[in-house]
Amino acid sequence: MMHLPSCLLMGFAVVLGEAIASQIIPAQAAFGGFMTGFLLFGAYMVLDDLGRKIDSDNQRSKITLVGDVKRNEALSFALVLASVGLLFAAYLGPSTLLIALLSVVVIFVHHAKARKNYLLGNTFVGANTAITFIYAGFAVGSLTRMLAIFVMMAFLSSMGREAIKILAQPLKHSVNPQSDEAINRSAEAGGQSAVLFVATVVLSIVPPVLGLVSINYFPLIVICDVGFLLTAYSMVTSPTSRNAKRNMNYVPVWLSFGLFAFVIGTI
Repeated sequence: MMHLPSCLLMGFAVVLGEAIASQIIPAQAAFGGFMTGFLLFGAYMVLDDLGRKIDSDNQRSKITLVGDVKRNEALSFALVLASVGLLFAAYLGPSTLLIALLSVVVIFVHHAKARKNYLLGNTFVGANTAITFIYAGFAVGSLTRMLAIFVMMAFLSSMGREAIKILAQPLKHSVNPQSDEAINRSAEAGGQSAVLFVATVVLSIVPPVLGLVSINYFPLIVICDVGFLLTAYSMVTSPTSRNAKRNMNYVPVWLSFGLFAFVIGTI
């Protein structure tokens, strides 16, 4: 239910965010940041699985939770993960605890209310991704311009991915895939994701313009930007469910190249 590999990646993402903000990362900040990211993202994934299970029960799809887990058990597990994650945040200080609390609020509100609203749900997911890197800055006590730029890139690209996900999900049985409603929804979601990805690319140009990065920044950020632009083009020209399922898996890859570019660019 936690999707362990994704949780590990999120823990490392917090540490890399700390590296963007500071050349020196105390062991305490690295360990506490990793564990907070790992556990809070685990809570998010549990609730996400639970939400998809509830939706699939309503829509009779084949999406199910791993194993025979009851709703209250899943909620309890998510609460335990979030609580322990908050303890690690408190270990780093009051500011990191407040940021982590904000993340937990976003996670649970998204599960309870926001995910049912397309635009609001996308915003909450993007916000929680951005909060991850804001937390990283607070963990090392350094909120730099480079980190602020990457926070916005993470926010926009995550919202773009969520826009794609709406295409990858099965339509309600009452909606004909060939109907005007379905076609308009697909075009709208494809267009929204493209705008968000192009905006992400524009932001990536800001650090060299401001003289914040070394030449090491360019090789990886070029891969990141080309990837986002190709994804944007693909979603505009072919806003189909099959294409969405493929492209939504590419978005974290492009953002990862961007993350490493920001880390290496500050060296």
